[in-house]
Amino acid sequence: MNSSLEKTSIIEKEKLSGEFYFQSLLEQGSVKGIFSDRDIERLQFECIDLLANKVERFNAGDSSSIRVEIAQDIMESNLFTVGLWLKSYQNPDDAAAAIQNEQIAELYQKGRKRIDAMVEAAKAIHSKMLVQLFDTKNVFYRATIVGGINGFFKLYYPDFGAHEIHITADYPVLNAMPRLAGIEFIHAYLSALDCENQFCLYFSPDDMHRLLCSYEKGYERGYQELLINIYEPALTAAVGCVLTGTDAHTLDMPAGGTAYLGRFFAGKATIEILAAVQSAARELKRIFNFSDKLELYVQKSLPIVADNIAIAVRSRSGSKH
Repeated sequence: MNSSLEKTSIIEKEKLSGEFYFQSLLEQGSVKGIFSDRDIERLQFECIDLLANKVERFNAGDSSSIRVEIAQDIMESNLFTVGLWLKSYQNPDDAAAAIQNEQIAELYQKGRKRIDAMVEAAKAIHSKMLVQLFDTKNVFYRATIVGGINGFFKLYYPDFGAHEIHITADYPVLNAMPRLAGIEFIHAYLSALDCENQFCLYFSPDDMHRLLCSYEKGYERGYQELLINIYEPALTAAVGCVLTGTDAHTLDMPAGGTAYLGRFFAGKATIEILAAVQSAARELKRIFNFSDKLELYVQKSLPIVADNIAIAVRSRSGSKH
């Protein structure tokens, strides 16, 4: 028997919410008959008891009432913290068992420690990025990574607002972000930014500037003031260099390179284009010696690159298929 196979779960993991994990786990567990009415009643009482304790702390020992909106925020923070701990169980049925066998206050304290660990991990990623941040003239890149993330750490107060993000995270990463909240979102966002920054560091700022200037067409402002992702053009250009036999470090295909690729991809289905792009990416890994983390991130980006190439090829050929 293959011990690597995951244990079958009664609760369907794909139906659980990334933002409201605890609540969705209770809902799915109730639907599947794991949680009884008595379980739900106990959990409700313990959640209210935890909220009362946190409200007293929020009021510095004063047990007087607070605005409903604040109480709701504190409750959401508590539930997020509990849910973050429950996510540490690979199998959601095990998380459900933890809910049944432990008090909410205990699960909360474990989640609170996990938040502290994630904050330190996120700060470590951020500190590393600030030391080796790619030098680009795009204002959103630096403003988000430096000012925005610093703003999050300054405003984040996990005791009463663990679920809050505080910042708009304006700069768009290429790969789709999962629906998360609080430090879990920031950690995932920083991890994505770190991978994209590491990739961009393989190229000179001048070569990247020249490449990004080609994306200005049709816009009144230059790429410096456009809310665009700078990693995608770099990855696409590097793939194009490999496919045309050009030094990928330059991000500059030879004269006629675009026409060559147009002919190369003409008539190919998107899945065939993806296969060619994946082959080029393997060569990029060899050239740049990607870390495993960056290689995985690049692999997740390739279907987007392939889709964009397919759209461009069909647009030039006038094909409706």
